[in-house]
Amino acid sequence: MPAVAGLSINAVHHTINMVFVGMIGSQEIAAITIVLPILMMVGAIGEGLGVGVATAVSRALGGGDPRHANVTASTLFMLAIPVGLALTAAILLFRRELLILFGASEPMLPLAEHYLAIVAFSVTLTMLQILSDFIAISEGNTRFSMWTLLGCFALNIVLDPILIFWFGFGLAGAAIATILSQIAALVAYLVYFHRRVGTLHIAARFVAFRTDVLKPVLLIGLPVSLTSMLSSASFAVLFTFAGFYRGDSGIAGIGIALRVLTLGMLPIIGLSLGGQAVLSFAWGARNSQRLLAASGILIKLTSAFAFLYGLGVVLLRHRVAAVFTADPAIADIAALTLVITHIPFIFFGARQILLVLLQAQGRARLAASIGVAQNGYFLLPLLFILPHWFGFGGVLASLFIAPVLTALLSSALLAVILRQLRGRSPSSSITSFNSTVSERTS
Repeated sequence: MPAVAGLSINAVHHTINMVFVGMIGSQEIAAITIVLPILMMVGAIGEGLGVGVATAVSRALGGGDPRHANVTASTLFMLAIPVGLALTAAILLFRRELLILFGASEPMLPLAEHYLAIVAFSVTLTMLQILSDFIAISEGNTRFSMWTLLGCFALNIVLDPILIFWFGFGLAGAAIATILSQIAALVAYLVYFHRRVGTLHIAARFVAFRTDVLKPVLLIGLPVSLTSMLSSASFAVLFTFAGFYRGDSGIAGIGIALRVLTLGMLPIIGLSLGGQAVLSFAWGARNSQRLLAASGILIKLTSAFAFLYGLGVVLLRHRVAAVFTADPAIADIAALTLVITHIPFIFFGARQILLVLLQAQGRARLAASIGVAQNGYFLLPLLFILPHWFGFGGVLASLFIAPVLTALLSSALLAVILRQLRGRSPSSSITSFNSTVSERTS
C-alpha cells in the first residue's frame, strides 16, 4: 500500500503540474503534451532497468543470496549515470528534430523546445530516482519510497506557483520546479543508501559489470523499456493525427485525458510493484502456493480499483475536463476522450498483474508480448487505418479498440497461467510448472 500511495502521489504531482500550466494557456498544455512522449522514452529506459533490478534483487533475496542482491543494485545504479548523461546530450542536440517528429506545430515549437531544453538536464536525476524507488521497493521498504515521493510532490506544488507566476518564468518555471523537487528526492535516497536504512547496501566496491549480474536484469528490463518506447512512439503518431484533424485543441484534449488515465494507472502499477517483490521472492524461494495466493489478491484489488476509477471518471468527465482548461473546444474533446479511454480501463488491473507475474518468473518474452500489445501491434495499425476513413473519430476509436483487444488477450493468458498454478501439487517443482505453462501458452 505504501507503493500505491507513493505512485499515486507521483501521479497527482504531474496532474497538478498540468493544472498550473493550464492556467497559463492552451498552447502551453499542447507544448508539454508534445514533450510527453520524449520524456516517456527516457522514463522507459529507467523503468526497464528498475523492473529488471527489482526482479533480480527480490529473487536473490528469496534465494538467500544478499551479496548478489547488493552487487546487482550497485552495478545498475552506477550504470544509470553515464546512460542518463548520454540521453541528455542527445536530447539537447536533436530537440528541435524530435519535437517536429512528434508533431509540434510552428506556433507551439518555441515553447516546447524551451521546455524540453530545461527538462533535458533532469534526465540523469530521473533515471537515478526511478532506480532508487525500485531498489527500495524490491527489499520491501515501500514506506520510504512513499514518504520520499510525498516530500518531492509537496516541494513541487509549492515551487510551481512561485516559479511560474511570481517569478514570471511561465512554462520554464514548471520545468525548474520539477528538477528542484527531483534533486531533493535524490538527496533523500543518497542518505538512505549511505546510512543503510534498508537491507541492501549500494556502494562502489559492489559494482561488477559481469554477465551474471547484467544478463538477468537486461532480459527482463529491455523488453519493458522497448515496450514503453513503443508506447511513446505510438503517442507521437496519436498526437500527430490529433493535430492534423483538430489542431492544438485536439492535442491538448487528448493530452488531458491521457494525464487523467495515468492518474488511475499509477496506483495499480504501485500495487503491482509492491506485489512484484512478493511474487519474485516467492519464485526465488520456490513457494508456488504463496505465488498463487498473492496473485489472486493482487488481481482482485487492482480490478476493483480500475472499475471504480473508470466509472467515476466517465460519470464526472465534464467536471474533470474543466479542472484543466476553460477552453470549451479543448474541454469537449477531453470529456469525450475520457469516456473512450476509461471504459476499457477496467481491465487494466488484471493485465498489469499478469505482466508482473510473468516478470517474477523470468519469462521476459511472454511478458514483452503482452506489454507491447496495446500501444504496439494493436494501436499503431489502427491509427494508420481508422483515421484515414473516419478522421478524428478514427483516432478516438483506435484509443478504444486497442485496450479492448489487449484485455481479451491478457484475460485468456492469465486464465491459463492461474489454472496451471491451481493444478500443481505442493510437491511439484516450480521448474516443472514453468515448462508446462510455456508449452501450453506457446
